[in-house]
Amino acid sequence: MSKAKKLLAKLLLGQADKSFSVDEAALILAHQGFTLDFIAGSHHTFRHADGRRVTLPKHGKEIKPHYIKTIRGMLS
Repeated sequence: MSKAKKLLAKLLLGQADKSFSVDEAALILAHQGFTLDFIAGSHHTFRHADGRRVTLPKHGKEIKPHYIKTIRGMLS
């Protein structure tokens, strides 16, 4: 099982929402068909071909659980 699939399973199960890094979230999004649309300062915006969009702030190593819950909502 690839790292992206393991992280996706962890995300969808709701385990350890406080332990995702921006890079791990970006890997999950890329695996689901999102691409990096643009970067504005420290905010990275990812867009899917169907129009869904999510912005992740890159302020340190880990991102807040709110953003993980947003990603989970978009993917479920």
